[in-house]
Amino acid sequence: MADAAYLTDVIIILLAAVVSVVVFQRLRLASLMGYLVAGAAIGPSALGLIEDVETARSLGELGVVFLLFTVGLELPFERLKVLRAGSFGLGAAQILITGAAIAGAAYAAGAEMSTAIVIGGALALSSTAVVLQLLTERGELNTRIGRTAFAVLLVQDLAVGPLLVLVLALSRPETAISTALGLAALKAAAALIIILVAGRIVLRPLFRAVAASRNPEIFAALTLLVVLCTGFATHMAGLSMAFGAFLAGMMLAGTHYRHQVAAVIQPFRGLLLGLFFIAVGMFIDIRLIAEQTLPIVGLLAALLLVKLILLSALAAFSGQSTSNALHLGALLCQGGEFAFVLLGLGLTAGIVPTDVFQQLVAVVTLSMMLTPLLAVAGRQAAHLLQRSRTPDVDDFAETSDEVHDHVIIAGFGRAGRAIANRLRSDKVDFVAVDMDPDGIAQAHSHKLPVYYGDATRPEVLTALNIDKARALIVALDNPRVAVQVVTAARYMQPSLKIFARARDDAHGEELRSAGADGVAAELFDSAQRLAGTVLTDTGSDDALRN
Repeated sequence: MADAAYLTDVIIILLAAVVSVVVFQRLRLASLMGYLVAGAAIGPSALGLIEDVETARSLGELGVVFLLFTVGLELPFERLKVLRAGSFGLGAAQILITGAAIAGAAYAAGAEMSTAIVIGGALALSSTAVVLQLLTERGELNTRIGRTAFAVLLVQDLAVGPLLVLVLALSRPETAISTALGLAALKAAAALIIILVAGRIVLRPLFRAVAASRNPEIFAALTLLVVLCTGFATHMAGLSMAFGAFLAGMMLAGTHYRHQVAAVIQPFRGLLLGLFFIAVGMFIDIRLIAEQTLPIVGLLAALLLVKLILLSALAAFSGQSTSNALHLGALLCQGGEFAFVLLGLGLTAGIVPTDVFQQLVAVVTLSMMLTPLLAVAGRQAAHLLQRSRTPDVDDFAETSDEVHDHVIIAGFGRAGRAIANRLRSDKVDFVAVDMDPDGIAQAHSHKLPVYYGDATRPEVLTALNIDKARALIVALDNPRVAVQVVTAARYMQPSLKIFARARDDAHGEELRSAGADGVAAELFDSAQRLAGTVLTDTGSDDALRN
């Protein structure tokens, strides 16, 4: 009978997940909102179809572990340099300043000092699972905002271990906090060194041997073993399991097995991550919210507003544009899944009162549910600010009647700048479009024709005189968006020469299928080769100079 009851719970969760995600996708809303709403509906405080919330949440936390593992697969050590040191500093400053502000407010409201510290540390953290899922769904993880948000979240994951030690130390006044944190730091450093060294020495040869056996089941088993073992190792060292899985993904990112590993892990990640969001939704106590609507709504508004203001201000101070800072603040102003862990530990240790715990769990859960809407609002506000301050394609269109036989560059990052430099040296007219206001401002300071706009939109390409252009070069960092640009341009101008920068061979084939005439792999000289291809394919260098 117990097995049958367990099976009934599984059926209810899967049915709720399927129905909710289909409905929310039809409504053009994020799928994770569907999971959260489904969890709230079947949870103990609503329909009461599922009673054992803790078991579902514990299993669902593995979804966050697998999510960080797949993120690590996309970020080999060599590419870690794209995460600027300033972003990590922003993450550390955000935890300290936001945590201190919230702790100060709690203390002023009458909480004990130890209680205020636990609340501040717990609510300073954002939701890695929600934010990364949103960025992944929208193809924004490799944008500047995505990379900065990821760096901040990574620092927050690193801070979970010390925060757990801090809560335990506060529950034992006889234990010196500095001693406890020092021992935790030593354990964490030892675990990281062991994982990195063992990964370099053991992982690659092990995967090579298993791959040679050509047994997909054993390959899948080894992948799961690596994720769980590294996660367990960092958990035992006082860090989060997700951070260990992220390290494991980074170690495999530079191998030939990366794509196969990603294919193996994807079904587990998607299913368990969905279960995690459903379990978070189950934590919503609808009866409590109904009874204490005003206090909970007030706490929710205060949390979102304080984190939004502080995050945006810190991001602007760290060098982000005002629009990007606002977007980042809206993306990360929610509470996070580790707040449940820290507040739960505080409750068990007798530091956090039961009524405060229940209120804060409701606040954190509701903030996570609101994140997709907040992210959309932040993006729209950022776009409005960008349009008011940054030259866009409409500015170009007003003076572009005489512009023809030019090259359009979609994306003005490192590759786009290199392409522009080559075209300038060969006296070829060009116009570039990008969505980074800082980069556009810098380009205009050097009198370069770079404008703000989304190259996937037909009206933007029309404003750039695509019908009169000699070629289009797609030099975007986002692989999915690059394919969308090629598809849109090919549909609008079937005879236009289109060249694109590819992330890898598979991406190159996708670009060719979308209509690209030429593709350059993401190597150090890809920009030069793209520009050279345009020059030779659309006319000789000598002719172009005349």
